[in-house]
Formats: sequence, C-alpha cells, structure tokens
Amino acid sequence: MHGIRRWTPASDGTTLCLTLLIFIIVYSIKSCSCQSVERVELPGDVILGGLFPVHENGVHGCGQFDLGGYQRLEAMVYALQKINNDRNLLPGIDLGAVILDTCSRDTYALEQAMDFVASTTNRIDLDAFTCPNGSKPDYVAPQPTVAVVGAAASPVSSMVANILRLFKIPQVSYASTSPELSDKSRFDYFLRVVPPDTYQAQAMLDVVKALGWRYVATIASSGNYGEKGIDAFKNLTRSTGNVTNHVMTYPVVELSVEY
Repeated sequence: MHGIRRWTPASDGTTLCLTLLIFIIVYSIKSCSCQSVERVELPGDVILGGLFPVHENGVHGCGQFDLGGYQRLEAMVYALQKINNDRNLLPGIDLGAVILDTCSRDTYALEQAMDFVASTTNRIDLDAFTCPNGSKPDYVAPQPTVAVVGAAASPVSSMVANILRLFKIPQVSYASTSPELSDKSRFDYFLRVVPPDTYQAQAMLDVVKALGWRYVATIASSGNYGEKGIDAFKNLTRSTGNVTNHVMTYPVVELSVEY
C-alpha cells in the first residue's frame, strides 16, 4: 500500500482492523528466512498447486539438489504448457500453477502447503482501511488454488493431506504408495496415479510362491513407505500358512528420500 503512513478504521472495531492489517502483511508479503523459498509461479485462469522434492532432506533444513524431483517439476510445467497450447482441450481457459519445494520433509511441506490454503481464505474487506488521501489501499488477492499435484514421499503427502482436506482442496500424488493413504475416512480428498504397496506385496508373494520358498527375510526402511509395505507382505505370508518371514528395519535418516 503505497504512501500509507497511518490508517483510519471505517468502524469502531479497532482490534478487528488491526487483526486484518496483520493478516494482510503476513500473507501478502513473503518474509525472509534462513533459507529461501523455492517456488515456480505460472499465470493462468485456473491455478493448480504443485509439491515436488527439488531438494533433499538436510540435517538443518533443505539439503542437496534433487535432480529427480526437479525433473518431475519440469514435467508438470511441460504438461501445463501442452494443455494451454491445445485450444481444443480447454478453449478460452489457461492453466496456471504455484509449484513449491517440499525438501522431502513433511513438516516443511506442511508449511509450504499453507500457501495453497491462504489463497482460498485470504479475503480482505478493504472498506475497513483508508489511505491519508481518502483512497482505498491497493491490494490484489491471490487466485485460489483449486487442486494440488503431489507430493512424492508418502509421509509428506500424508501430512499435507491432513490440512488440504479441511479446506476441501483435492490432492493427487504421483508417487506416494503407502497403503495408509487408501483410508478414505482420513484422506477423503487424496488421490494418486500409482498403485498402493498392497499390490507390490502381492507381487512379492507371487514370486516367493513361484520359487517355492518357505523362509524369506525382508529389509525395510522405517516410516510409512517401508514399514506399511512390509506389514502388507507379512499379512499375506501369514494367510498362506507355509511361508515364514523375518523382518529387519533400518532408520530412514540413512536414506536421501522416502517414497
């Protein structure tokens, strides 16, 4: 708001006006932090959100550059460009995007996803504010995010889904395979384009049966992806009654990323 040195509330609700002013500052201006916010913004009539692991999970924040995550980000940008260039698909409508980095960390991704939530709730009543010259302040509300593509790792998708569902924002993952995400009572706005680990577990059991094995040892990473996947395999081996499964897990901190 250019040239504003003081403000005059249009009503007696001084406390409410102060709250609204703080809300504008917080969600309209990106504050600086110890690590820069990685984002890609594409203009359009309809805005999609994107969550990709452009960086790995570091010890104290975002780690090294993740080429695979960056390639997935570029794939989304390419897909949007192809759709927008084909006038037969969405005539008169251009798809835009706000794409954010998850750093393969669930808590950081949740913080990033608040941008999508803010875009759907950030509605400011400018009548409550007046500039010294009597004019209304300049403020451009962000376009609402209609849906989110992502994330990659199952723990990240699970964390983000918990907040997006509260605001009825659909989420479509391209890589999260945890069976836990199939629970529609908890993740009713979550979808994915990859099969859950239950199918992978069945394929593993089919291999064991085909080779005639009676004893197998499985190694899994700790977390939703590894432990839930192995749990599905253990349940299947128990149902056969003739396969013994020994399970070992190792900490996920030894991994650069978990899916």
